[in-house]
Formats: sequence, C-alpha cells, structure tokens
Amino acid sequence: MKAIRNTAAAAALALFAALSVNAQAPAGTRPAATPATQTPRPAAPAGQTTIAEGKFAVVDTDAFQDPKEGIARLVNAAATVDREFKPRRDEIQQLQTRYEALGKQIQDTQKVADPKALQSLVEQAETLKNDIERKQQDGQRAIQKRWAELSGPIFTDINNALRAYAQARGISVVFDLSKMEGVVMIVNANGIDLTPGFIAEYNQRNPASTAATGTPARP
Repeated sequence: MKAIRNTAAAAALALFAALSVNAQAPAGTRPAATPATQTPRPAAPAGQTTIAEGKFAVVDTDAFQDPKEGIARLVNAAATVDREFKPRRDEIQQLQTRYEALGKQIQDTQKVADPKALQSLVEQAETLKNDIERKQQDGQRAIQKRWAELSGPIFTDINNALRAYAQARGISVVFDLSKMEGVVMIVNANGIDLTPGFIAEYNQRNPASTAATGTPARP
C-alpha cells in the first residue's frame, strides 16, 4: 500500500515543485522564518526588463504524508483508502497462498504423479497466476482512482494554503526539497524551511475530520 500511495502522491505533489508566490509581505509584519535575502541590484538600463528581488524558502512535501507529523487530512485520506481496499488485498493474498501451494504440490510430485494429473495442476496454477495478476492490476487502478478522488481536493487546498502562508511571510518562491534531491544542495535549511510551521498551522485550521470522504470504493 505504501508503494501505491507514493506513486499516486508523486503526481499530485508535483504541483509544489517550484511554487511561486510573487507577493510582498503585508506592511508591518515580520516573517516567522528567516529566508535568505539578496543584495539589491542597480536599476536596469532603459529598455531592459527589471527582475524583482524576493525572498525564497523551502518545503518538504514528502513530510505532508508522514503518519505522525504530517498533514492530518492527507494521513486520514490514506488510511481511508487502505481500509476500503483491505478486502481486495486479503482476497489476492488468499489466491497467492493457493498458488504457492499448487506450485509446491507440482514440485513435490512431478517425478511420481500421473502426467495428465500433473498437467491439470500446471494449468490450474497458470490460471490462478493470471487471475492474481489481473486482480492486482485492477486493484492498482482502482486504488489510484480512489486516492485521486480523496486527495485531489486536499492537495488543492494545501496548495492555496501554502501560497497564503508564504505570502504572509514575504516569500516570493518556495522550492520543494523532495523534488530537488541530487539536483540542488542546501547546506543549512534552518530559518528557510517552512515545513514544520506550515504543517502545524494547516492542521490547526483544517483538522482531519474536514477531509472529504466521498463515496466509498467498491470492495
């Protein structure tokens, strides 16, 4: 289930890859974090475009789904999907157990069993294998669809909330650390990492009970 959640979540989290806020801090406010500032550049010569200066910060969207310290609505949605699809997982596990038992029976009796009886067992095992693979593929698609139904509105709300959170702190650009591994090295994220503060504020304003449940998936 973890692997499935990570796959589905990866596409949804992509919208945070380089979140641009393009806003200034309201007058009289002080950012909670201490993003790095840049030395003002001289005015651009006539005819050239002036690039606005701004502050930047980072966020780790992978942490949003941490079971203990993540965003409660996402964690709750993941638990809902996990619970709804447990019957399917149990069914596939039972089929897998039968398949393994058939395989052992074939291996143990292949030298002494009647060829026709042995062939019948092989055919049963092949049919069971195909059935397992089909159910796994169907289940994978169903889980991804259900996860999108539950998490889509939540990710949209998180996106808007993160924009507002950054704007209130005078931050122009937020980089997603989970998408930057191996590309950009940040030596010290202290003071520019919005993750803990944003999660805490979002959970306070949006308890898990507000997560959309929608129509339960068919078992």
